[in-house]
Amino acid sequence: MASLAATVIAVAGSGASLHASQSAAQQTGVPKQLLVNIYVTDKKNVPLTDVTLAELEVKENGQTRTIQSAELDQRPLAVALILDNNSELSTSFMQSVVPAGIAAIRALPAGTTIDFWTTGDRPTQVTKAANVADAEAALKGVAAIGTNTLLHTIAEASQALPTDEGHRTAVIVMTSGSLGDPGGFGVDQALKATSNRPMFVSLELVVGQPDARVENMLEAVAGVSGGYFDRVLSVTALEKRAQALVALINARYRLVWEPSGDPRQTKFDFKCTRKGTKVIAAPRISAVL
Repeated sequence: MASLAATVIAVAGSGASLHASQSAAQQTGVPKQLLVNIYVTDKKNVPLTDVTLAELEVKENGQTRTIQSAELDQRPLAVALILDNNSELSTSFMQSVVPAGIAAIRALPAGTTIDFWTTGDRPTQVTKAANVADAEAALKGVAAIGTNTLLHTIAEASQALPTDEGHRTAVIVMTSGSLGDPGGFGVDQALKATSNRPMFVSLELVVGQPDARVENMLEAVAGVSGGYFDRVLSVTALEKRAQALVALINARYRLVWEPSGDPRQTKFDFKCTRKGTKVIAAPRISAVL
C-alpha cells in the first residue's frame, strides 16, 4: 500500500495556471474530483498494465472512497531523454551509453515527441524528434566531451516539455553520477525548475565515487513525480535496464475519485488488491474544480 500526504494542485477545465488554480481551490473548498498518477508493480517489480478499477482502492484518512475511473494514461507523450556524455565515459559512451539511449527510444510508444539532451560542458538540446529514426541518428552523432552539467540540463529539459494537460510528460536520465562545477546552481534550484510535473525515471552508472548531489537530485525528482531511480554497476547493464524505464512510463494510470473533504488536510492511501502488488503514487494530486 502507498500512503502519502499529497501536494494538491488544482486544475480547472483543460488546466489553469498554478497560481490561479490555487486561488480557486481556496475559494471553493472541496473539489469535485481528485486525480492522481500511479503505477502498479508485481512481486518482481514489473509494472502492470492490466490492472482493473475493481482491484484498486483509495482511502482518505482511513475511509474508503469510490473510484470513478482508473485508466492507463494514453495522452500524447513528450519525453526528454538526458544522456550524460561527460569525458569520463569516453571509452564506453558509443559502445554502451548510446545503445542504451536507443533501446529507450525504441520502447517508447508511437507518436512520442523526443527531446534529446546531453550534459557535457553545457546543457545541449541535440534534437527534437517526432520519430525513432531521427532520434537514433542524433544519438549516434554525439561524442563524450567535457565535464557534466547534469543539474542544469535536468532543469532546462524539464522546462522545455509541454505544460498543457493534453500531454503526459516524462524525463529519462542516464548518468555516471559525476558532476562538474555547478557554478552555484544546486539540487534545490534544479528541483524547483521541474515543477514536480514530468515523471522522472533514471539510472545512475556507478563509476568511481558517485557525487552525492547527483544521487540526491535523482532520488528527489523520482520521489516528487512518482517515478523511479536506480543504480547499475556496469555499462552493459544500462542497455538491459533502459527498456524497463520506459515500461514504467507506459504503465502509468490516472486514478479519479470524489473526495470527502478538503484534500489539503487529508492522508491518502492507495492499494491494489491483487496479491504481491505494490502501488507507487505521485505525491502531486490534481483537484478538478
